[in-house]
Amino acid sequence: MTEHSPSASKPSNSRGSLRFALTVGAWFVGLFGLMRLAWVERTLLTPFAQVQQDVADQLTGAPSNLVYADASCSGGDPMALCMGAIFAFPATWGSRLRGAAIGLLAITALNIVRLGNLSLVAADRALLDLMHVYIWPAILILAAAGYVYWWMSRQGTDTDGGDGGFGAVGLSGAARRFMLLTVLLVVAYFALTPLVYESRMVSILGSWVALVGGGLLAAAGTTVNVSGQLLRTPHGSFLVTQECIFTPLIPVYLAGVLSVPLSRGRRALALLAAPFIFFAVGVARLLVLAVPRTVIPAHDVAIHAFSQTLLAVILVAAAAIWASTPAGARRIGGAGRGGLAIIAGFLLAGAAGLFWGDLIGAAAGGIQSLAGHGGHVYSDEQGALAILPAFQLGLFAALWLALGLARSWRRALAGIGLLALLQAVLLLPLGELAFHFGLDPHVGLIRTWAIAAPLGMVWLLWRPAAAGRTPPLPTSPLPQPG
Repeated sequence: MTEHSPSASKPSNSRGSLRFALTVGAWFVGLFGLMRLAWVERTLLTPFAQVQQDVADQLTGAPSNLVYADASCSGGDPMALCMGAIFAFPATWGSRLRGAAIGLLAITALNIVRLGNLSLVAADRALLDLMHVYIWPAILILAAAGYVYWWMSRQGTDTDGGDGGFGAVGLSGAARRFMLLTVLLVVAYFALTPLVYESRMVSILGSWVALVGGGLLAAAGTTVNVSGQLLRTPHGSFLVTQECIFTPLIPVYLAGVLSVPLSRGRRALALLAAPFIFFAVGVARLLVLAVPRTVIPAHDVAIHAFSQTLLAVILVAAAAIWASTPAGARRIGGAGRGGLAIIAGFLLAGAAGLFWGDLIGAAAGGIQSLAGHGGHVYSDEQGALAILPAFQLGLFAALWLALGLARSWRRALAGIGLLALLQAVLLLPLGELAFHFGLDPHVGLIRTWAIAAPLGMVWLLWRPAAAGRTPPLPTSPLPQPG
């Protein structure tokens, strides 16, 4: 009889994991975008917020004309987080609807408590600002994320490929925790971003980053002048903003620390080290200003893309080491291959930057014209969309080489073709959102897509390619008649 390996289901599991991640992203984008439509805010969210305010005033007995509930006070963002994650999870629809309903009721109840608390402290302007801008939004987001994680953990861990449970997405252990925590923490990051940007402490950290970075640039021989959060160099000026400090890498790092099997002491040290690590990353990105223009033509674009590039390098290195050590093999082989893959990815991205972006842009313009929406463009202030085509091409190639799939060139070409199509089509929805609704997606979403698309493409194509090289399992001989 032929024996079947448990790993035979990995291709479908990997596709299930990718499908889950894409479904989560689609629900979040759709629901958060829906919450920000003027009609929804005016007709649904504002009246709902005012009803909650009335209930809070009745319960506390402290109505205040200093507090007015509008759409932003309705709890819409935590509700979108809750519904998006639950609706994307592979459980039965009955379970999803019950989970979402309980979550919405819990968030509404907590939001009523929030509104009542704000009415009670409304006379103290400083305390009101602290509670309204910082403390309560964080409580709501964390409560929603905690409820979603608890609900998902209650759906079981079956591995039969059924409709419910973590087994349906092919996740287990640390990988399961990392994916769920990454999704929840990244969404919480984007929800809390407007609040963090108003923080005085983050501005002070920006000044410290500028001061330390300016000192290192001066020590390297670069003429630099530091004034608060602003650096002036021969290669241009750069303002260290809150966005430079509070980067999307933070939730990914936290998800990793909370997911990997560590002792309590090491986990605590890793969490305590986070501020110092990201301070160092903030300083390191300023050193780009010391690189000559012959190497980096646009320093402002390169600085803004520093964290994005750093994450890509880490992913390629991790892929090379992981692929070369399935059973404790030599790590030096994976490290060497990872280094070569990173160099090849940089070279390809640099060469592609000379023509690939123009080619994709021309294709995107043609698609927009055929759809009758030419000239509807996304405001690309940081150049994230301009570098996306070449960056994704380089990252795809680097990951492909890091996994040792150089011989699977047909699959690689198919992946590059599909990636190019996605790049060209991307401009259409971005242009429509900007033109018709005045919505420019946060640049962090563009940078997240720059990483996620080639990573998902390689993941989708790698499993079948790897399975095709696996030698057939031996079959035991059939019993002979005695």
